[in-house]
Amino acid sequence: MTAKNASMFQWMVGLWILCLFYFNPRLLVLLIGPEPPAAKIFLSLFVVLQDVFWFYAFYHLVIPFFSYFKRLPVKLSPRPLSLNAFPPKVALLYTTCNDFQEEAARSHIEQDYESFHVYILDDSSRAAYREKVDSFGDKFPGKVSVIRRESRAGFKAGNVNHGLKSIGRGYEFFSVSDADTIVPRDYIRKLTAYFTDPSIAFVQARQVCNPSPGSFFAQCLGMNTDIHFKRYASVKNQYGFVMWYGHGALLRRGVWERLGGFPEIATEDLAYSMKAREAGYMGIFAEDVECIEDFPSTYMQYRKRNEKWVRGTVECLLKFFPGFVKVGHIPWFEKLDVFVSACSLLLAFPFVMFLVVTGIVLPFFFTHFQFQGPLLRMPVSLDGTFISAASRIQSNLFWSWDVFVLMLATVFSPLIPALIDYWRFPRKLIRYFSVYIFCFFSLQVVSFFHVLVALITRKAVFPVTGDISADSSGISGRVMLDGVACQSHANLRSVLTFEIAAGIGFIAVSSVTRNIWFLPFAAALCLSPCLYRWNLNRITRYAVIIPFVIMAGILYFIGKRLAGAS
Repeated sequence: MTAKNASMFQWMVGLWILCLFYFNPRLLVLLIGPEPPAAKIFLSLFVVLQDVFWFYAFYHLVIPFFSYFKRLPVKLSPRPLSLNAFPPKVALLYTTCNDFQEEAARSHIEQDYESFHVYILDDSSRAAYREKVDSFGDKFPGKVSVIRRESRAGFKAGNVNHGLKSIGRGYEFFSVSDADTIVPRDYIRKLTAYFTDPSIAFVQARQVCNPSPGSFFAQCLGMNTDIHFKRYASVKNQYGFVMWYGHGALLRRGVWERLGGFPEIATEDLAYSMKAREAGYMGIFAEDVECIEDFPSTYMQYRKRNEKWVRGTVECLLKFFPGFVKVGHIPWFEKLDVFVSACSLLLAFPFVMFLVVTGIVLPFFFTHFQFQGPLLRMPVSLDGTFISAASRIQSNLFWSWDVFVLMLATVFSPLIPALIDYWRFPRKLIRYFSVYIFCFFSLQVVSFFHVLVALITRKAVFPVTGDISADSSGISGRVMLDGVACQSHANLRSVLTFEIAAGIGFIAVSSVTRNIWFLPFAAALCLSPCLYRWNLNRITRYAVIIPFVIMAGILYFIGKRLAGAS
């Protein structure tokens, strides 16, 4: 393999530091004034939060840039003779919990490889799904075995650990698949070719969204999966930390044994990847092997998956990152990659804090400045309209073209890869942008709550995304975890009700402070229960456009006023 280098993260951090030196003095000048210490503390918090968002603007600009222009293919060394002469035995572990999909399971038994066996690790609690699994296993005697366990402790990781212990040590490699994972026929043959060095712990295949999604919601957002693996994961072989994503990968059993199995937490994939790297192993991302996976078909399922990712990431970072960052042989940029990539799932926490500080706290303290409008505005006369308050920039020491461009980058940088890769499909892009912006805003309050609960309890839940019921709280959480805070709450009626109340509250704040920036956020919160109830039906699929249209209108008026002022 080509040796890794730090250039991608050097550019990312370097550009961000230059940005801080250039823009922060405009904000910090407000510390010079008669305000009480509390006001200056909140202003400093505002600056820190703004700096965090600016960092992620460069994160979403630099990584895709390297994927387009700096990515190098993985160079394979000649395959060891032992692998050519004696193909290693491979166990394909297909995990399911009330979400069995026969098409996906069948793809595992159709491998063009000599020595493999399929094990269905069934954690299903419903008789109908258990019968489906048994019926499928009976169709392929000698090729498929079904393994179940008495308890469902340890989430998916506990299921896989139990399965590997049950099948014995006769397999050199094993693969883990989710219930919706469809693997190609050459899956095993191609991935085993990457194990050219004993330090390679796993080889992760590229995941692509199912080209035949079963819902309009999946059609709108499914490209998220393709973009992530094509534009973010693809560069990590040379410039960052390669992660096992919990499915669609081939793993070395000897490494699993040495590490003591998978950590039995909700985000076992990231935790295991860090443990393997600490022990001196590494992972490889194989771009030439594509596995198909489903995207959540409903907004309800999307909320469940978001909860699992957010709470699981907090738990994983708290338990495993402190030890990971202390290991001397791991380069600094891999450590930074793990941290900032994981924290990208947790940005709802600083985002909600930013809104409260900007829209409520600072206007209360800095009464002699106008905090109405798009962000910070120095004293100007207001004519009382939303548009004028949002777009007026005269006598404003903060707003200028450079700030406007940086703000555009902060807002739209995550969408740039989609724009580049799918510009030939404008209708698809508009749908994607609209639903993406809506989901971003609508999940901020509940995600803030997820982070807060995970920080307090240091535990996560594992709601099964593929389970179509609203109450699929977790495969092991109800017995092991005590208290309401430790249960899944993404789709509780009380949470949805609170989102409506928060949306109305931010509309009121927008009216009082004339800060129109709160309106797209508030609109998404108010519409969230509607999308939960009806998904993207003929009415709600048009309603979700509202936050995107409001935000685009704000940016248009600010840009137009800036152009007129210049």
